[in-house]
Amino acid sequence: MNDTNKKTNKYSLILEKIEDGVAILLDGGKQDQETIINFVRMVVASQHSNNTVSEQDILNVTKRLEARFDISMEVGNFLSAEGYIPWLDDARENLDWYYWGRYKRLLPDKKFNREVINVLDIDTNKILDHLENPQKKGGWKRKGLCVGHVQSGKTANYLGVICKAADAGYKVIIVLAGLLNALRNQTQERIDEGFVGLDSSQQLGATTLEEKLIGVGKFYDSETWHTPVPLTTNTQDFDRNIATQLRAQISQFNEPVVFVLKKNVSILKNLIDWLKHNNSELNRFPMLLIDDEADHASVNTSKIDEDPTATNRRIRELLGLFEQSSYLGYTATPFANIFIDPENDDDMLKDDLFPSDFITSLDTPSNYIGAKRIFEEEGDLDIVREVDDYEDVLPLKHKIDELPATLPPSLHEAVRTFILVKAMRNLRGQENSHNSMLINVSRFTDIQSNIKWQVHEYLDELRHAVKNHYALSEHDAMKNSAMASIRETWDKEFSETEFTWKNIQKELSAAISPIHVIEVNGSKNSEPLDYNKHDYPNGRNVITIGGLSLSRGLTLEGLTVSYFLRNSIMYDTLMQMGRWFGYRTDFEDICRVYMSESASSWYAHISRVTEELREEFRRMEKAKMTPNDFGLCVRSHPATLIVTARNKMRTGHLVPRQVSLQGRLVETSVLFKIPAVVADNFKSFQSLFQELSKIPVEQDGQPGYLYRAVPLSLIISFIHSYINHPASQLTESNPIIDYAEWLQSNGVGEWDVVVISLSQKHGNNLKIQLSNQTITSQRRTVLDCAGNGIELNKRRLASRGHEKAGLPEQEIVEAESEYKLNNPNRKNFPDSIYRGKREKPLLMLHVLDCRKNDNPDNPLFPGGIVAYGISFPGETGSRRPERLVEYVVNTVWWNNNYADLLDEEEDSVD
Repeated sequence: MNDTNKKTNKYSLILEKIEDGVAILLDGGKQDQETIINFVRMVVASQHSNNTVSEQDILNVTKRLEARFDISMEVGNFLSAEGYIPWLDDARENLDWYYWGRYKRLLPDKKFNREVINVLDIDTNKILDHLENPQKKGGWKRKGLCVGHVQSGKTANYLGVICKAADAGYKVIIVLAGLLNALRNQTQERIDEGFVGLDSSQQLGATTLEEKLIGVGKFYDSETWHTPVPLTTNTQDFDRNIATQLRAQISQFNEPVVFVLKKNVSILKNLIDWLKHNNSELNRFPMLLIDDEADHASVNTSKIDEDPTATNRRIRELLGLFEQSSYLGYTATPFANIFIDPENDDDMLKDDLFPSDFITSLDTPSNYIGAKRIFEEEGDLDIVREVDDYEDVLPLKHKIDELPATLPPSLHEAVRTFILVKAMRNLRGQENSHNSMLINVSRFTDIQSNIKWQVHEYLDELRHAVKNHYALSEHDAMKNSAMASIRETWDKEFSETEFTWKNIQKELSAAISPIHVIEVNGSKNSEPLDYNKHDYPNGRNVITIGGLSLSRGLTLEGLTVSYFLRNSIMYDTLMQMGRWFGYRTDFEDICRVYMSESASSWYAHISRVTEELREEFRRMEKAKMTPNDFGLCVRSHPATLIVTARNKMRTGHLVPRQVSLQGRLVETSVLFKIPAVVADNFKSFQSLFQELSKIPVEQDGQPGYLYRAVPLSLIISFIHSYINHPASQLTESNPIIDYAEWLQSNGVGEWDVVVISLSQKHGNNLKIQLSNQTITSQRRTVLDCAGNGIELNKRRLASRGHEKAGLPEQEIVEAESEYKLNNPNRKNFPDSIYRGKREKPLLMLHVLDCRKNDNPDNPLFPGGIVAYGISFPGETGSRRPERLVEYVVNTVWWNNNYADLLDEEEDSVD
């Protein structure tokens, strides 16, 4: 690093120190701009000369503090088992919050403001209160689950729980930290920093105590100091020999003993054997087991599903060693396998790891970047770039020996984008921050290595060009093709930022120089994904290539650019691969995610159904429902059909699932593209429309032609005759007709039907003339799908507002007012809120003009293609559904068409 960069980095550290100092003085609470800027000036005047810190620096620090103080967060939602008896309030008088107090003092250094810390305090109090009181005599078992979001700060939550549990009297704390060494090591580092206070890798070394202190250890006080005993380190998983060496410390049982373990059968077996045979007597004491990513390798996910996995058996055996134990799982998806995988409801409720005592759904701070902000229509971040130039070079389906001869142009562009983002972050005063790029394009390590060297060579080419041209005039620099390509990417992506190309060109050398390319996987070429301050005091700048190792739990610090070419049909797998979720303060606008159109569509769909389930959780809390109710709710959710198809695919059996359609929307999100089927379905639509034309039609205020009080016989005839694509599981005819007939037996024998037709402003759209009515089609982008199908973009058919059709205006206003009251920060109204006001089902008929992105000017079917959706009445979550209908998952079809995606998820060798 040259002297200029060293001075710049030192200067950035000064500004960061000023920011943190003011945050502490103001106690992290919301303040007006005048108060903040006055405190910034005061700190600058007392600690730095005015010549060192400019007026613009003061304004920038003030702006960052305003954003920091403005972050808000809601308390999590809770479902408790019947018979829950609180204990924490009565015990609080006799508790010394030593460990929690240290951790709470550390949180402002992590940019937590007062409100977020207070919410964390409340949430962790609730969780601890739902775990058992460790002072309680006799044997006891407690089991709970925390449902968070990907990269949202679940670790901060369970660190708070661990600290408070230790203060309350839990003596043995075990953290199961994923399947990979890198994730286990990263988790250990966080436990060391937030709970232990010492660098565990040096616990047997000869260094002094002061040299070992990290994180909460900086609050060292010789009179009050005490610390847990870690039996694992940030470089070493559980080892019997190390544990035996430390047995003298353990035997006194004055402080908690903490293990951070990889979820590996042999590691768990070693710990179990050591607890049984080394006279440690640890199993006589209360134990807390934290199962991070609880839905991954902790539940029955074996392909044949005959017995629980070996990992699951070991977890159960470990819990069984302790007379007093609390099990607390963490997952980023409410569609966890613990709810879905068991064969029936009873098996789920009786499972040893089912969270029968409590489930909490954690909120995220307002600055969290999740799928909703990135992929949904109302998202505020335009950072996804859909790519389609990879198929000839690196197709999604490829074999282990199909090494790409070159890189897709879009990957070259992503690398250039990463360099530009680094330059902009430097200019924004973030020189010392970590910057990471993720490349996840294959599960095979040989291909990952190949990609690594090609990226390395391309980066060297760019680095050489920058070194020789960045200091030249713009005119002369652009004579170099590599420099011109960087400028082209700048113009395409970032020309509307606060910087000019002149600013950026001058910064390119400093930006590209520290960037390093590594692969993170199980191969001999793998390098550790390490961001520790000792080795990288000025931040690490790294392009990381991998597969499974980058797909779950592992945090890429300062992730700004992601290049993602992977497929999946599993909700949790896709969401966990999304390492780009999380916190990107002051640089969220310049992050980029490159992926296929299909992947982007799936993320939008998953985000929508996941948020729907979280909303149901909130309603269940108000209705005082239990963890059992939530487990049953997840099992009966329509979205579990795709999860079941994936989990049971290898069996070759027809798998029945009981699903609730109450308050649900079902749509033909995948359609046959076989011309004969398209024609037959159009005939079914024509027949129904001829009958509808005999009923008075309404158009005012409707999204098309509305027909009321339509006899069920017409509906059943249409659904029976409509040829449904197997991948559109929810529109399988038999369960829908079964539910419709049940509704009829309960007095709901007539339906509303709306034929969607766009307004005159869509005059260029395809038009269909039927029974003296003109239907203006809806233009939709589609993707090819397995089994001669086409998949609608974002797997969504209805547009926002379609489900209002037929509802009185007063009912619409009431539904929207109720939603706004409970969700004051939401801008738009989801159509699900109208189903609770509906008395009759609504059949929505669509004529689509389907086009592909690579041929947008030509419709796939000049006469249109018919699709439909049904909005069933009722509210979800407030009570158990009165009626379930049976869907049958055809695992043979799914295996024939999607087995390669299962290989992607289960048979990865990286």
